[in-house]
Amino acid sequence: MREFELLQHIFAASRDLGGSVLIPPGDDMALLRLGGGRLLAAVDQLVAGRHFDLGTTPLDLVGRKAVSRALSDIAAMAARPLATLAAVALPPDFGDERAKRLFDAMRSTADHYRCPLVGGDIAIHGDRTHPLLCTVTVLAEPAATPPITRAGATVGDVVYVTGTLGGSFGSDGRGRHLTFEPRIDEALELAERLGAGLHAMIDISDGLGRDASHIAALSGVGIEIDADRVPRPEGIDWRRALGEGEDYELCFTAAGRVPGAVGDVAVTAVGRVVPREAGSGPLVLVREGGRTLAGDDLGWQHGS
Repeated sequence: MREFELLQHIFAASRDLGGSVLIPPGDDMALLRLGGGRLLAAVDQLVAGRHFDLGTTPLDLVGRKAVSRALSDIAAMAARPLATLAAVALPPDFGDERAKRLFDAMRSTADHYRCPLVGGDIAIHGDRTHPLLCTVTVLAEPAATPPITRAGATVGDVVYVTGTLGGSFGSDGRGRHLTFEPRIDEALELAERLGAGLHAMIDISDGLGRDASHIAALSGVGIEIDADRVPRPEGIDWRRALGEGEDYELCFTAAGRVPGAVGDVAVTAVGRVVPREAGSGPLVLVREGGRTLAGDDLGWQHGS
C-alpha cells in the first residue's frame, strides 16, 4: 500500500474523535482542547537508510535532523514550541558512546529551539539488521493567532515559498537536509504581519508539488505553480526543485501585501490558488515553457 492511500484510510476513520480534538489527523499537527487551553502535538520518524546514511552522516547531524524535522511541523502551524519527547530504537551493536552522542545532539537541538527534551524511551533491536530509528514527538501552543492549517486556501490567493528548493541531499553526506533551520520564527513573523491574510501553510518535506496538493485537497481548491518562479540553487532544474523534498521550507497561501523576506529568509511568489477542476484531475498544475503539467506526483511518498 502506498503511504497516502493508508493516510486517507486513517483520516476517514478519524473524523469524529470527540469535542476535545479541534484539529484531527490530516494536518501538520493535531490541536487538542485541555481545560481552557489548547495543545498542539505531532510525531515524526527518522529512519537510517531512508532519511540519512548512517555510514557517512555524523551522529550530531543525525540527532539534529531527528528533532528539527519534527520542529518543522510546529513552524507549519505558526505555533510556539513547548516540549520534545524522543523514542529511539538502537541496533544491537550501536554502542554506549555513540548512543550518548546521539542523545546529546537531540537534547541540544531541542534546547536551541526552546523545545526541551522532557522524556521518551530507548529500545535495543534484537536483530542487527534493523536500522537506527528515531521517533520524535513535539508539543506546541498556539501563538497570538490561531494555528494556520492546510485547509484555509482561498481562490485568488497567491502561493509563496520561503528560501530555496531542491538539491537538499547534496553529495557529501552533509547536505541541507541535515542542517536546515526549522522556520519557526519566520512562520510566527508571517502570522503576525499578515494576520487574517495568511490562509494556509505547510512545510515542504515531500516536495512542493506533493505538499501543495495537500493544501489543495483540504481547502477544496486547485493550485497552479509557475515553474520558472520557483527559487532554487544554481544547477537545480525545476523538476528537482518541485519533487526532491527534504527542503523544510514553508509553502503558504495568502491575500494582501506579503513581505519579500522574513528576517533574512527570502519569500517568493510561485503561483496562485484557482478553482478546482471538476472530476478527478490533478490538484496541482505546473506551468512551464508554454506547457501545463500535472504536479501532484512531483514529490516523495513511501510505498510497500
